[in-house]
Amino acid sequence: MGRSSVSNRLLESIGQANRVLLNMAVDYNPIALARNVKSYFEKNPKAVEVLIFKGHKCISVLREDVQSKTFHKLFIAKYIK
Repeated sequence: MGRSSVSNRLLESIGQANRVLLNMAVDYNPIALARNVKSYFEKNPKAVEVLIFKGHKCISVLREDVQSKTFHKLFIAKYIK
């Protein structure tokens, strides 16, 4: 819930799992979330997927997704939709 909480959870998972599930119980800045997810993949070469639950939505982000030049724009559109 706090500042950088998503970033901290993602970084804590490195070495424990190659797939991560984030259950977003509160609204989180979509730009910051996209940045955190991209950073997670950059720092964890074994990461495969980040799965984000927000309400009744499930957003899957794969490593190849974050390599796209339009990742931030597409992610934000999915997250706020």
